[in-house]
Order: sequence, then structure tokens, then C-alpha cells
Amino acid sequence: MQYRVVSGDSHMDMSWLPGDMFIEGAPSNLRDLMPHVEDAPTKETKYGVYSKIWVCEGKELGVFGSMGMGFSPPQAGMSFRNDRMQEAGYYEGDPHPSNPFLRIKDQDMDGIQAEVLYGLTRSGLTIQNLDVQIATFRIYNQWVADFCNTYPGRFYALACIPLHDPVIAAKELREAAGIGPLRGCELIVEGNTHPIYSRDGYWDPLWEAVADTQMPVSFHLGSGRIPVVAPPEGSFSSLPYGQDLSQNQLAQQGTTFSIGMIGGAQWLASIIFGGACERFPNFRFVLGEFGGAWVPFILGRMDHIFTERLLNKKLDPPLKLKPSEYWFLNGATTFQEEPVIAKMTHLIGENNLIWGSDYPHPDGVWPDSQEVIQNTLGELEPRILKKLICDNAVALYRMGD
Repeated sequence: MQYRVVSGDSHMDMSWLPGDMFIEGAPSNLRDLMPHVEDAPTKETKYGVYSKIWVCEGKELGVFGSMGMGFSPPQAGMSFRNDRMQEAGYYEGDPHPSNPFLRIKDQDMDGIQAEVLYGLTRSGLTIQNLDVQIATFRIYNQWVADFCNTYPGRFYALACIPLHDPVIAAKELREAAGIGPLRGCELIVEGNTHPIYSRDGYWDPLWEAVADTQMPVSFHLGSGRIPVVAPPEGSFSSLPYGQDLSQNQLAQQGTTFSIGMIGGAQWLASIIFGGACERFPNFRFVLGEFGGAWVPFILGRMDHIFTERLLNKKLDPPLKLKPSEYWFLNGATTFQEEPVIAKMTHLIGENNLIWGSDYPHPDGVWPDSQEVIQNTLGELEPRILKKLICDNAVALYRMGD
């Protein structure tokens, strides 16, 4: 397979999956408990009345056929990108993301030869019954692997793994590593999770499995959020879609969406100060969709704290390298439309940047990826540009093998 442009961050949310796949694939004792789609022609959801919803454990997980799990149903005029996708035919016919033929057509329209698919981890982690959660992830991992195999070399996916026990997570990851087109795993870490910076060995079984299997671990945008105080009239995110927002709510929305990517700094610092890269030299981590322009500041700040406060004299075991050096050896971050990246590539690392289209999320750039790449990265010399839009993802995820 000849790759020219690869998306290192695309999506396969639960929203677009077949509504009965988890019931059909589940052990008989769990079938009645598994996530499934229900017809709900009069159901009042967070986004208004919608005809089909994903349900599990008696609670709503999200809308079937929306712009993605946790996103609202599409509606004309809601955003420039949504209107552009509608114009390009994305909403016509079957859900494009989960139909391999339609997805390939969308890839070809966008000039993309392959994608790395993030999955349903966030939705799955809301399932309280751990047996159901693990079964859901296993069924998805096999389903998405089969999906990828419909067009070998065009799709590679990240495995969904549970978080409640790193030993179980490591076991699930090692099993997923044996399923051909699965080439990494995704963690959605919330505030109540054992700290990622932990140096007590809690996460070591999983970090060791990540290193042993060459399955990079990705922390995707949506976790590690910087909290934004809601206005007196309530948060914009708690309102049904389509409801007019107050000036305060509009400002809250602008603030929330503008600073979200900076939350990736928590995972960058936590992984490095926690010592994962020191203890497991083959460990690789990715900051999914967190962007890159903020990275040099955080690296500089980490190095400053590390040396100026003599932090390393107190860490046991100590780090043998400066924090920034671990980043250049072990880390990566994905971005889609960040004009300053071209001017900062030497500071972030030409081997540490991975472009992604974010297809088909509303913050993405499909079907205009080629134009976006040219307008934001066109000034880079061809060798470096190819690393960012192709070679780094191909190497990290062993594409074409």
C-alpha cells in the first residue's frame, strides 16, 4: 500500500454501529443487559425528540445516527463543518462511518489512504456492570477488526480496554494485540481514576503490556478537561439541542471549547513524571486530538521544575533523562487544523506530530483535508511534511504490515 496522507485520528463511535451487534455477540447470560438501540419516536432526549437511542442498564447512552456519541443530531446551520459535510453527501444513505464501502468513498473524496480509528471507550466506560463493559469492548474489538479487514491496509483501529483493574486491562490488551488490524489502545481517564502519574506500580501491568505488544496507548480529547464554571442560568451543555443560549452560555461554550486541548498537558506530565517511559523504554503514548502548539511550553516548564526544584533527587527511582527527552523518544500528539504547527515543528518534534482529519466529528476537516493541509502546513519542507501527514502514523501503528 502506497501511503501519501494518513489520518492518525478518526472515529468509529457507538452512535453509528449496528443496533443489535452487542446482543448478538454476547454470552447468553449477558444478552439482556447489553447496549442496544431502541425505537423511541416520542422519547425526549437531551437533544430533543429523536427516533432511535442507545440504551444500557436502563439509561440513555446516546442518540443513534448523531454526529458522534455525545454529540447532537445534525441540523442545518449549526456549524460550518456540519453544513459542509451535508453538502458533500455525508448524511445520505447508511451511516457512512460504519459502512466500509461508503467510508472508503469518503476517504477517497478527502485524499486519504488510511485512517486510525478511535472507538467507543467513553460510552463503554459509563456501563456500571463490569462483565457487560468487558463483553462490550471485546465484541467491539472483534467487530472493528473485521471492519478493517474489509479493505486491508486502509483501516487500523485502537482497542477498547477496561480501566477498573490494570491487570485485567493488560490481559485484554494482550488479547487484542493478536487481532491483526488492532494497533493500539485508547484510555478515557476521568477524575476518579487512579492517578496516571502514580509511581506505586498500580499501572505497571498495563504499561508493560503496551510496551511488549507495540500497542501505543492514546489519551483522547475529552478527558483531563479544564473545568469552566457554569453561569447562574446553567451550563450550555445541559440544554436540549437547538435551545437558544444566553450571552453567558455562549461565552462559556467559547471558553470550554477553546481551552479543551490544553488538558492534554495533564497526561503528558503524568506519564513522564510517573516514570512509565523510564521503566518501559518501548512504551509509547499518544495525546489524541490534543493539538501541539502548547507542548513546547509544557516541556520547558517540566524541565524547569525537574532541575530547578531538584525534583529528581527526590524521585525514587530517579529519571535518567530530562522530561522533554522522554517526550521526544516516547510521545506523540495528533492535530487537525493548527496553523502555528508549521512554525513550531522543530520545537514540538518532527517525529512527534501526527495529523488527523477527525472524520467524521464536527470539529474535523473532512472533506477539505487537502486544502487544510496545504493552507496550514504547506510551508514545511516536503520531507518534514510527509512525516506529519503520513510517515509518523505509519511507523507508530505499523501500517502496511
